[in-house]
Amino acid sequence: MKKNSSAPTHRVLNPFIEKHQKDVMGILHSFDRLRLQGSLGYLYCRDVFEEYLNKSKVLCKDFKKFATGLTAEVCQSAEQLARSLKRPFTYLASSALSKEEEAQRICRQDKIKEGLVAVFRCVEPCRTYKMRGNYQTKLLEPQLELGKCLHLYFYVQHPRFGLLHLRLQTWFPFLIHICLNGHEWLARQMDGKGLRYRKVDNRFTWIKDFQAAQNLANAQLSTDWVALCEELRRTYHPLHEKIVAPLHGISYYWTAPQTEFSSDVLFRDQATLERLVPRLILHAMLNLAVSKSCVFWVNGWMENLGARWSAICGADPKGCVSSTGSMKTL
Repeated sequence: MKKNSSAPTHRVLNPFIEKHQKDVMGILHSFDRLRLQGSLGYLYCRDVFEEYLNKSKVLCKDFKKFATGLTAEVCQSAEQLARSLKRPFTYLASSALSKEEEAQRICRQDKIKEGLVAVFRCVEPCRTYKMRGNYQTKLLEPQLELGKCLHLYFYVQHPRFGLLHLRLQTWFPFLIHICLNGHEWLARQMDGKGLRYRKVDNRFTWIKDFQAAQNLANAQLSTDWVALCEELRRTYHPLHEKIVAPLHGISYYWTAPQTEFSSDVLFRDQATLERLVPRLILHAMLNLAVSKSCVFWVNGWMENLGARWSAICGADPKGCVSSTGSMKTL
């Protein structure tokens, strides 16, 4: 029988790891949070947008009525989807409310394992078109400006990726964001392979087979991201084809403006972390931007040395340290 070693399988040439290797049960490198963005790039060009309005037979003075009608259709489509699946279609009065926490609460309450969890509506800042007068030509012209409009958040329990959401701007140019969690995704992969692990919040605190887990994490890199994004777009924004029909069906251009890749160092016991945490904090304050470090501390996460500490270098009481950069010998 092959014996699974508990020693680190993905070695990093790092003084910190070398010094504390006897206390480390394993290291895991994987995606953390991912934010993918879909944009209709052509519509960000004013000349193209004017051509779009021309082909749609919409005068500038009638743009607001035209856009309001499309927004109403987008919202009606989302509401019909939510009602058909008997899922909440909720307006949130403040963008400061945690939509993810509310979605997680609904998941627990309704025991949702797969499919749409809820659709949240919220007015948030965006870049959008407004008609402005040109004092030289005496004509109205579309201007892309900062403003606010209604956004739709589709929270979904995806069979492959776990809890994710699609954020849809309901006014031109209909920007899309898709956010998912690499650790949740990896947990689903390990469940599918029958690999044992323990997870607290967004951290793995124990993994039976680090090499097998790392192989699954590495497989994430070969994902067909465009196919993934388009599948979600077709499901939750089906009116896209109608909206872009005047320009012969332009497609969304998908990018990844925010990707977090973590290195989780799992320790064998909490006592070691209680000894290391003060020095990790000092290292973060001396060598990293204090504003980036303190933003995590002021939220009351450091109730004591054994409490969960999450920053550029973080530790939780179950025995996991997460690092997104190199560390000097501590």
